[in-house]
Amino acid sequence: MATIKLLTIADGFGDSRAVPDWYPNYIKWPEIIQLMTRGVELHNLSRYGAGNEYMVNQLRHNIKNADVVLVQWAQPNRLDLLLDHGDDQFWQGVIQSDPVYCDNIVPCGGHRFWLSSGSTTSVIQQYHRTYIGMAQHQSRSQLWIEYAKLLLETHKIDYGFMLVEHSQYLDIDAHWICHEPGCGMNDFRHKSKYSDLDLGLVQPIPLVAFDFIKQYIMPSMDLPWRRPTEIDAVENMLYRHYQQAITHRYDKI
Repeated sequence: MATIKLLTIADGFGDSRAVPDWYPNYIKWPEIIQLMTRGVELHNLSRYGAGNEYMVNQLRHNIKNADVVLVQWAQPNRLDLLLDHGDDQFWQGVIQSDPVYCDNIVPCGGHRFWLSSGSTTSVIQQYHRTYIGMAQHQSRSQLWIEYAKLLLETHKIDYGFMLVEHSQYLDIDAHWICHEPGCGMNDFRHKSKYSDLDLGLVQPIPLVAFDFIKQYIMPSMDLPWRRPTEIDAVENMLYRHYQQAITHRYDKI
């Protein structure tokens, strides 16, 4: 069986580095898909704090090495700052002062992006208040996602688009994988069969991501999925990891 190269791009919903220290097996949906399939070579470019500009740039620079692509688009009002300014020291000072995103500089296509997401630094807050309003953020994301669709379809690559949050502003006829039209995985966490296990963290627990994959991604994407008994084994493993994490969490209190 030939190896399938799966490219995945998201924000922290797909980044298994962005996890609590008491939950070491808190893997996100790209790695869960890899466990649920055979012969899939995963290239996961998800990064916590990422916005849609970073995502579409990563897609553009990595599409030639992909057979299948899954992108989970983030909220539109995020600043992915390309570090190409004459005064690098100014931005270094801002970046280093950020308690959450100080180390969140990521290479992409010969450039470096600072992924600032919800940075509380005064400079980033002023950017959102003064320069770019929500309507312009949404317009930019609409264009980026339209471009991503065109790029994927031109290359004849099987793809699926998902969402983190409700994004009713998007008016794009594409291959959307959602539990309800225009709804994101953050909404599904309250409708999953594992919703009662939710821990109130920023991203859904792995069991919720598994439930979403099984219900919506498996029927939508032509990947070499494992047999039902093997899929069940993945679910059981994720449940054991959840129980271990809860025990570890309360042991640390």
